[in-house]
Amino acid sequence: MGSLKGLDGRYSYVNAGFSLRLGRDPRRILGATVHDLFPPDLADSYAAQDESVLASGRPLRSHLELIVRADGTPGWYVTGKSTVLDRDEILGVAALSIDLNSQLQSAHGGLAAAIVAVRADVGRPWRVPTLASLAGLTPVQMERLCRRTLGLSPRQLIQRLRIEHAVHLILTTNHTLGDIAAQCGFYDQSSFTRQFRTVLGITPGAYRQRY
Repeated sequence: MGSLKGLDGRYSYVNAGFSLRLGRDPRRILGATVHDLFPPDLADSYAAQDESVLASGRPLRSHLELIVRADGTPGWYVTGKSTVLDRDEILGVAALSIDLNSQLQSAHGGLAAAIVAVRADVGRPWRVPTLASLAGLTPVQMERLCRRTLGLSPRQLIQRLRIEHAVHLILTTNHTLGDIAAQCGFYDQSSFTRQFRTVLGITPGAYRQRY
């Protein structure tokens, strides 16, 4: 998915992947801002990223985020953002998001296999050496590959996969949030709520009400 926003925060270009994510014709996206297109918490997060890139001039690299598609299904994307320049004049912010699955397939088959294993038994108390062994790597190699490919440590990756499954259960079952926390391997519901909000900017209860 690719897009370009001007300094006023309005979209001046989006590709087909971006319009499919929103389920909108590109002509209805151009000229809009993130607050016109996304829920307030997500819009605030995206706007803050843009402001940081513009203010610092430093690109946002390998930021892993959970995106909710137009049909309500979640998906992980690795996002990068950078300023667009014309003769040293900043024109806006360009963003490119790559589907996690395609990123993994091009990076390391062993890492993809380890992620498949965690998804199949997400409530298990996973440890980095176990994950590394599944990937055919040493723990040090696993750490380096995760950070280079996803911008995350292996422990953070496990956390994201647990939250991914929690989102699935929230959307498709009537299980209590306490039960979901236990099924996804969180220590307790308080820890689950705290980590869920850190990643998605919203509590599990509020997410269930919204979607």
